[in-house]
Amino acid sequence: MSEYSSLYINIQIKEEKLQHFFQEKPMPQSIDENWSKWWDSRKMYSKQPLSNLPYYRVQNNRAVFDQLLNGRDFGGVEHYDKNTERWTFIVVFFSENYTEISPMLSLLKQLATYQDAADTGVAFIYDFFWDCEEVMAYLEFASQQALFKDYSTTKEIEPAILIEANRALEAAVEKFSQQFKE
Repeated sequence: MSEYSSLYINIQIKEEKLQHFFQEKPMPQSIDENWSKWWDSRKMYSKQPLSNLPYYRVQNNRAVFDQLLNGRDFGGVEHYDKNTERWTFIVVFFSENYTEISPMLSLLKQLATYQDAADTGVAFIYDFFWDCEEVMAYLEFASQQALFKDYSTTKEIEPAILIEANRALEAAVEKFSQQFKE
């Protein structure tokens, strides 16, 4: 049985552009070389060819994130730092399979187009809670694009980024645990 991986997003984006992104609808993405290369690098049971990219079919992008924040079982946390213009979004228990993560990956690719050209960031889905070091997906944001890296273990992630993600997820787990004590 597979276990849920965690989602960590930390990107630089102007607040008004982030709000504009939230108001828009999720858009279908095209399969390109970056998608194909990432998909081919993944190890999974009963792997099918990448023939389409599912996307969320909701009223707007904000609805996707609100569902993850408001769902009692996800452990979602969000923060926007106005000083650094960085948005952090975390889900402790996000997903356990590639089919489920594909719509989020499409949404993150869309989000990158709302950044300024010099804005940067990362988003990744990895085994934080269960400590087996697996990385399902890793996106690097730069030049208004979110591009996959073929990382498959946490050892491939820049240590400072991984330390920051782990600290943020530890805080999210603590907050999530407090909900069950109340």
